[in-house]
Amino acid sequence: MLKAAQSTDAVGNFIRVANIIANLDIILTEAKNLSLTAKNARVVALRAGDSAFGFKPITNFIDEFSDQTIKTTAEITTLSNQLFTLALAVVRCSNFINHIQKAKNASNNKTLDSLLSSGCDDLIVKSKALEHAIFNLESYFEDIQKQMRSAEYIAVTSRVEASNAGGFSESLQGVSDFIASAAKRIKAAVTDNLSEISKLRGVMR
Repeated sequence: MLKAAQSTDAVGNFIRVANIIANLDIILTEAKNLSLTAKNARVVALRAGDSAFGFKPITNFIDEFSDQTIKTTAEITTLSNQLFTLALAVVRCSNFINHIQKAKNASNNKTLDSLLSSGCDDLIVKSKALEHAIFNLESYFEDIQKQMRSAEYIAVTSRVEASNAGGFSESLQGVSDFIASAAKRIKAAVTDNLSEISKLRGVMR
């Protein structure tokens, strides 16, 4: 028999999955902004010539990890869409079982026993599929965390190089500041998602 707490957990899990998907939009937007920033910085570095010589390889690296973050986020989005569908299916299955239980309490119809048993089996299958999809997400977010640690290191390095770029120093300094702030926002979104996954792990054990 489905307990009230289990039904509440199904709804709570659905909300957590929705939060994860919302944070993905933040990560993807910031990663695209980083990619655009790298392209703009490359133009500035070319105009600056030899005075920004040390900044040029940095722009290549920014482009590389922002593209990797976009790619990883796109893969996560595909998985998260599956996650959303599974979480919704678990909620609907839980609601179905609750309705059958209420009907069973009000009637002696033996057909309801079969429906209830089938519904419970279906809930177990869907919950296991949801659990598997959730655990797959974790490694993706950990990869993005590593990429953002690299981004923070690059932000520090690029500030040093920007200070040597003469009249282009201010523009390149702005690039460094943007890298640092974008990495911070992405890390915050990833941390939130890892927290949501941790809560989902606890509930589904």
